[in-house]
Amino acid sequence: RMETLRILWYNWRCIKHPLAGGAEVYTHEIARRLAREGHEVVLATSRPRNLPKEEDIDGYRVIRVGNRYTVYLRAKKVYHELKRRGWRPDVVIDEVNTIPFLTPRYVEEPIAMLIHQLCKECWSYAAHPLIQPFGWWLERKLHKIYIESAENGKLRAIITVSPSTKQDLVELGYPNELMHIVYNGLDWEFYKDCVDLCRDKEDLVVYVGRITPYKKLEDLLKAWRIVEQEHNDAELIIAGRAESKYLRRLVELAKKLNLERVKFRINIPRREKKLLLAKAKMLVYTSIREGWGQTILEAAACKTPAVAYSVPGLRDSVKDMEIGMLVEPGNIEKLAKAITWLLADEALRNRLGENAYRYVQQFSWDKVAESFLKVVEGALHG
Repeated sequence: RMETLRILWYNWRCIKHPLAGGAEVYTHEIARRLAREGHEVVLATSRPRNLPKEEDIDGYRVIRVGNRYTVYLRAKKVYHELKRRGWRPDVVIDEVNTIPFLTPRYVEEPIAMLIHQLCKECWSYAAHPLIQPFGWWLERKLHKIYIESAENGKLRAIITVSPSTKQDLVELGYPNELMHIVYNGLDWEFYKDCVDLCRDKEDLVVYVGRITPYKKLEDLLKAWRIVEQEHNDAELIIAGRAESKYLRRLVELAKKLNLERVKFRINIPRREKKLLLAKAKMLVYTSIREGWGQTILEAAACKTPAVAYSVPGLRDSVKDMEIGMLVEPGNIEKLAKAITWLLADEALRNRLGENAYRYVQQFSWDKVAESFLKVVEGALHG
């Protein structure tokens, strides 16, 4: 029997957080599988107002402290508190979403770093204009601490989800030999009925994901204005968990552009999200960058091709003209053209959809969890 591990996992959000995204799905799907295998997993994360301080989710334990900013300081206390109570981790997973937890500064055990993407250009969308140049400088500076930790042997593995992010990290100075790509997965149990659900597609284009500035949904709305003029019955639905200020901006823009067939659906349940992906003729993704683009896989399971910006992460998950179409970022005309082309050309749509469905068969969370565990065990005994 394999050894059972005690894993302390840091991430700024948990799966129940109102703004949980692809990174949180990744964490949750792996953590619950590791717990099922008998490993002890404790996730330390921030605490939104309506969630309890501690709970068990699918076999792993969640400890919530602090808000989106203070969680980084409070997480250190969780580490010391657990050890004071006699619970000593074998390995610590430091999941970096822009701001890292700086575990190399205080953790004694081996560390594995998990990072989906660098923020880089996202700083210009995520923060106050004065913070933008400072943000990318700060991000690089914080990573130096980890690069040093990798050199002195405390940081044992760097796990990321796409070749693009790996490339970004190597360029920052991370040692290539510690890098591991562990791709995203798909919950086939949940998506297996999509083959039936997607038989009758509607005249529908969707974006499903977090509604947050770096997703650049303004571009989609501007392109949609052109689409509405050429296709008088197609409808656009933008669905997901929203940052309210940004959502208001989008709703105002849609009014200003006189868009007639755009709907916003906020905080929809998972089942409805699946239905949207199954009924849509395409998924459109206009982010500045992604780690990978979890929704691309979910759409593919519904035979729904993606039109996406050719940016880090999305150019890894969307194989151009095989399972979808890549468009030059920021080019509204080309984006509109790709959408109208795909709406009009049923043969192309079907070919890309069938290819996407075949392509996504290789992705499963069981396989992901297995690869992830191998890397973590390697880090431990490395």
